[in-house]
Amino acid sequence: MIKLTQILGITAEEYGDYKVHLATGGSDKMRPYKKLLLGQEEFTEWQECQTNKNFGRKYVISLAYMDRDKWMFAGVYKVLSVPPKQIERGGWTGWKYETRLADVQKDLIGRAVIYFHRNFRHSYLNLEMMPSDGGMPPRDMYLASLLENKVSVRDFPGFDKVELDYELLRTIVKEGISSWKTALSNVKGVYLITDAHTGRQYVGSAYGEECIWQRWAAYAESGHGGNVELKRLLSERGKEYAENFRFSILEVCNMNLGNDYIIERETHWKNILMSRRFGLNDN
Repeated sequence: MIKLTQILGITAEEYGDYKVHLATGGSDKMRPYKKLLLGQEEFTEWQECQTNKNFGRKYVISLAYMDRDKWMFAGVYKVLSVPPKQIERGGWTGWKYETRLADVQKDLIGRAVIYFHRNFRHSYLNLEMMPSDGGMPPRDMYLASLLENKVSVRDFPGFDKVELDYELLRTIVKEGISSWKTALSNVKGVYLITDAHTGRQYVGSAYGEECIWQRWAAYAESGHGGNVELKRLLSERGKEYAENFRFSILEVCNMNLGNDYIIERETHWKNILMSRRFGLNDN
């Protein structure tokens, strides 16, 4: 078991220089992780805007929430502005830090998965802190696994591993990220949209002259892609409700296959997932 402090070369005498940021979003706990998927600059910009004066030390060890007890290493940052500047954006008031990514194990950013069991709510931890209930201290967090390649939304993961929320889909379409556009522009198929707030599902398909890329680009633009039930849902709850939508692929088909086959497969998945009875399909 290799501790993160060992990996970063931090001695006990230096603990007082470090703050650990357990980065989670508000309504979306994985928002910081998704920012990291989009690139280091995206994550840095997100992290530098804080609701309170949270970074009162020389360095910040940044960890983005992935799953229960699993955190992705997002880098060590040197804090350049103490105190930070107060800012206001669209009615939100907070503090803007200036930071610089330190040249410490940068090759592990987006690759090193760190284990840390947090049984308290705090997200900004002094490295030397000892939980009063005897829980795991930050200095004992350790390397759970090391990915061969850095996580990035810019690399198409394969049709069986596609899992996108609406924000990532919009970014991919807006930037026309080539790996995704090339893959999704050459297949028809059946896809799934899940409302992460309610669990209800919509099964859709791309056929005729339409590939999955073209179909999903319509969702990225409007949120509903012209679907009756999704359109009604956004009309009732507001366009921003589309942020709850998650996109995945159930089945891909050759572009030469006829419409009838793909529609038949779409019907099959609607029956399997019961998306007419319990989901968002109306036919």
